[in-house]
Parts: sequence; C-alpha cells; structure tokens
Amino acid sequence: MNAIKEPVSISHRGSSWTFIDVQEVKSDGVNYIFGRLSKYKPLGEVTVVDTHKRTEETQIEPNLKVASSPFVYIPSHSGIAFLNVYNHIEQKAFVNRFCSIIEETYQRFFVDCDIELVSDLRSFAAKVSSLDGIYHVNAKISPPNPMFGCLWAELKDYLIKRNTDRMTVVEDAPENQPLNTDLPYHIEKAANQTIEEQYVSEEPLPIGDAAILMAADGYGHGTVRGKRDNEVVTIKTSETVKNFSFDKNPEPEELYLKAIGIFDEIKEKRHLGH
Repeated sequence: MNAIKEPVSISHRGSSWTFIDVQEVKSDGVNYIFGRLSKYKPLGEVTVVDTHKRTEETQIEPNLKVASSPFVYIPSHSGIAFLNVYNHIEQKAFVNRFCSIIEETYQRFFVDCDIELVSDLRSFAAKVSSLDGIYHVNAKISPPNPMFGCLWAELKDYLIKRNTDRMTVVEDAPENQPLNTDLPYHIEKAANQTIEEQYVSEEPLPIGDAAILMAADGYGHGTVRGKRDNEVVTIKTSETVKNFSFDKNPEPEELYLKAIGIFDEIKEKRHLGH
C-alpha cells in the first residue's frame, strides 16, 4: 500500500501517470485507501486569448492534467473500484497504468501487480447459455486471496498444494464437435444463488469449468468460444465486468461505502469463503 501513498510517475505514449489526492483511512474497523489515477502532459499546451492583439496564442503549461480516475482500494477484499473515463482512462488503461506505477515504484524488484476484473455472473451466464455449443475454453488463473468460491474449491486447493503462482487451462474440442461440458448450467446456477440458497455441485466441477468460474470471480481471466446459429462467438470474462453508477467526483467515504457494499454482496451471494 506504500506504493499507492508514495508513487513514482511513469510515462506512456507522451503522457505521464501517477497517483494523486491519496488518503488512507484506518479507524473503527474501517480500512481503505482513496486516490486518483492522474494522466497528465509534462509539457502541455493551452490556448489563450490575447485581448490586445485580438488573437489566440498557445502557451506551454507544465504538468497539464488530461484526466483522472478516482479509485478506492479495500484491503479486506483485496478489491479495488475505479471510474472508467471514456477515451482517456478506460478499463484496460486503468489496470495497466495502475499496475505499472506500483511495480515501477519498487523498480520492479520482487513485486508483481495484477488486477483481475470481477464478472457480472448474470450477464456472463446469459451470453454463455446462448451458445449452441462450446468448442474452446481458455482460463489463466492465480491462487485466491483472501476468499474462494466453493464451486472451484478443489482447484484452489490444488494450486496451493502445488505452490502454483499461475496456471493456464486450455481445452479445444475436435473439429466440428463441441466440448462435453455443463459450463452454461453451472454458471447459471452460480448466478442465481442467493444469500440464503447456495448452489452446490454433486461432484467436483471439471477443471476447465472450475477455472472459468474462478476467473469470473476475479481470480484470473477466461475465454469461452462457441457457436450461435453457425457463427463463431467469443465471450470473455472481462467483457461482462461488474460495474455501477456513481458520482464522477466522489467523496472518499461515500465511494468506500458503495464499493464495500458491492464486494460484500458478491461475497455473500456467491458464498465466497476464507
């Protein structure tokens, strides 16, 4: 967390990036870090009006702000919520720049930063269930911390037992034959869980299905490829990311309360355990 509070600036395609307005809150069981990922031009240009000459002139403005994305990091969930700034700091850019700042702050010395997106299971289930058949499954997953899902608990145990930091699962069906999988059924059942009613599979899920569900819960990223009306369709867990509407200039505490409420709901409805 020190890398968020005392970050370096990085450069990417003519712009610089860093964290600003960072504040950490630790009191009465509440713990979070609020800040903004800022994109700026080291030597920006602004246009001003010269009222004497009646002309426009360009002036150099150091560290000219381009955009900023407020975020809140919640250690208890190892979770982060951030603003998608259209055309400037969109989802992929936020993840890449955020992680680069963390890693460069420590000069990439024994540090690795990854942000994996939590899928909206209902949207993901609807897309996967619309396929006539699944022909390819690809998931890249990492051991969970701090929570895990019961549907992929065996896979989690395997990763920990093997001391595996990252695992890739790829399944391809024979030509013109779909995979023998009940993945759409399992995803739909997982999406329809409630706090009171948990979906428990009678048998451990096959490794490919478990890996996709693990990725959808935010511990990796996955791809499902199938056919719909004889057209090849690719569905990514990152395309059905869980999101919510909020003020573009939020008060730190209000953003924290909104975000932790969503994380708690995900934990309870998906029955994620420690």
